[in-house]
Amino acid sequence: MNPKLQATLDQAVAALHRELGENLFSCCLYGSAVRGNVVEGVSDLNLLLVLKQSNVAAHQAVARAIGGLPQIDPFVLARRGFERSVRAFAPKFASIRRHYRVLHGADPLASMKVDAGLEKFLCEQAFRNLRLRLVYSFVTRAQHKSYARFVVRHVTPLFVQCSEVLRLSGGNLPVAFEARIPALEKEFAIDGQVLRDLLALRKQPVHFTEAEAVAWHERLFPLVDAVLLWIESRWPTEQP
Repeated sequence: MNPKLQATLDQAVAALHRELGENLFSCCLYGSAVRGNVVEGVSDLNLLLVLKQSNVAAHQAVARAIGGLPQIDPFVLARRGFERSVRAFAPKFASIRRHYRVLHGADPLASMKVDAGLEKFLCEQAFRNLRLRLVYSFVTRAQHKSYARFVVRHVTPLFVQCSEVLRLSGGNLPVAFEARIPALEKEFAIDGQVLRDLLALRKQPVHFTEAEAVAWHERLFPLVDAVLLWIESRWPTEQP
């Protein structure tokens, strides 16, 4: 991590500890900063915050601590019911556990266990939700003018969720997103150039013209739909 990002992270952790005191059960860094593929000026510093007491006063303390640090992206949970949160967000926690670092307090994921069938169910649910929101963003683009912003913001989730589908089926993937593309392209029978262009777009976001929005959707929706078709053909439909 470059010195500027490290300084921001150190400032955030110190402020959280100062504001929350003993209520801060755990603070963990996860995501691109741990994977080593941070895009400066684009990537967030993702923090998992587990509080002994999650209440309004604690939330105000978190806001005071990180309010002036827009790069910090907090995922705030209570220690009470944490195991149930892990179950509810099983794919997200499985992804976090692969690349995370404890910065303060206890390791909340040390004894994490998730049923494989549940994880597949929730992974498919998350991917279907991504497709739903992609379509919504496109069909309402005239009202909200947010399709380009949606696409850029969901480059990382798309890579992570595609990767989770393969991992849950026994596949292994490299750490870097770019290096994952050949495996994703081969397994899902998708156009890998779309993924490469998405990574370039994430580094240099642009506003889409109407023609560009249509062109992007013509490339992106079939990719997302192809992954769901792959899931439908290989994963059972039983409820968890």
